[in-house]
Amino acid sequence: MGRIELTGVECWMFDLRRSDVALLQAVSDHGSLHAVERDGRMTQSSASRRLIKLERRLRTLLVSRSSTGTELTEAGHALLHAGRRLLGAIDFAMATAHHHADTEERLPVVQFAVGTEWAHGMGRDLADRFPEAVFDVVPGDSQEVWQRFERYAVDAACGWETPRRPRPRRGEALVLTVVEEPQWIALPGDHPLAARDTLDLHDLAGAEWVATVGGDSGDDQGWAFSLLTPAPRVSFTVRSQSAALELVGRGYGVALVSPLSAELEHERRLVVRPLRQKLVRRLSLAVDPLVVPLGVARELCTWLRYGYVQRAAKHNPAYAASAAVPPLTHDIRRPARNRADPPRPSATGLCPVLLSELHWNRTDSAQSPNHFEAEHLHVLRVIDRIGSLNRAADALLVTQPALTRRIHRLEKGCGLPLVYSTARGTSLSAAARRLLDCTGPAESRLDDLVGRMRQNAAAPAAAAPATPQRAAACAEARRGAVSATVPSPTDR
Repeated sequence: MGRIELTGVECWMFDLRRSDVALLQAVSDHGSLHAVERDGRMTQSSASRRLIKLERRLRTLLVSRSSTGTELTEAGHALLHAGRRLLGAIDFAMATAHHHADTEERLPVVQFAVGTEWAHGMGRDLADRFPEAVFDVVPGDSQEVWQRFERYAVDAACGWETPRRPRPRRGEALVLTVVEEPQWIALPGDHPLAARDTLDLHDLAGAEWVATVGGDSGDDQGWAFSLLTPAPRVSFTVRSQSAALELVGRGYGVALVSPLSAELEHERRLVVRPLRQKLVRRLSLAVDPLVVPLGVARELCTWLRYGYVQRAAKHNPAYAASAAVPPLTHDIRRPARNRADPPRPSATGLCPVLLSELHWNRTDSAQSPNHFEAEHLHVLRVIDRIGSLNRAADALLVTQPALTRRIHRLEKGCGLPLVYSTARGTSLSAAARRLLDCTGPAESRLDDLVGRMRQNAAAPAAAAPATPQRAAACAEARRGAVSATVPSPTDR
């Protein structure tokens, strides 16, 4: 939720309501505004007007409309997931308002997207390595991993990147390199070139190839083929390296594979050799710094690198001993702990609490005048900062009686005391402060996302030549931005 200083007063330029998130969720689920109308939430024309209004305020397209239906754009998916995370944090804080433990004592949940090859058993290993947090492991190929991270659907991601599959574009993301892996060639054991220690890609131009498409290796395969003239002959096309290795072991061709992909059952039937050409892909770790602090991110990167080195030593000792694998100076493993024992403190400190145990569901978002919205967090923050209901009303551009009525409606709706009077003014209750602590990271994430959307929309507009039509459009956008800061009559 972006903020703007207007005549010295801090106001909202953007607020995301539950009905907006429910509409985006319905479009994502059904892919059509007709289905949204059949769902009984709003008419098709109302849904279309609501989407257009959101797009104008964000200056970003949230949906793509075509003859086949309506689907969310990347920006729409990002706004949906960021909004769901914030509403989930609000609802969790409300549902656990009487929880006596401080938010700092609760275990944070970090949603972690990883490649399918790494996902097996990772949750248990992460629990032993990082007892101060819970990692919700979401498996998928590298394309799915980065898409989830771009759309704010996960808090961290680990996957492969190549020149044709770059790292995430999220500006605020922290991206660390786990390891850089060269690609090797798998050949049948009786192949004439199997006796060589190192192969040249051009020596294999006339060979039959087993091509891998999709998954983590499709881009690497296409990149290698682009270096060969004429184009290599492909005997089989598969979707996994395990299938490619099986076909190579049976003598149906050669394949570009990871040096760690040769399993024990294939060792007698095929060999894996390095290439002179440097076909390198990078294993990267991307984290949201609002969720995973820098110290924890670095420790997680070191832990992933250690796992890669251990796996290399098991599957390909020759590769593990080469200069391509980074050496480890010490064993970073922690001793196994009894799960009944209390969590041990981490040397890097606790992660910020991101309360994602309760996922927001649009079926629970039935609107009522007393339902707590994301914009109400701003009201509480202003009251907490100013410490006076009268002065807070001036900052919010409402009257003091209107602000008092609004607070009373919120307290009645959620069944919790939010403010109380003191000798020096007005202060927030313990429940209200816990609510702000629980929602802080998710609110900052949505705030940053909205700011980035508007910044990206303003960049091409600033570079475009000045025309009367563009001047009129800019003037209308400025009027819309200012009008969005003025509270509605119902708020007064």
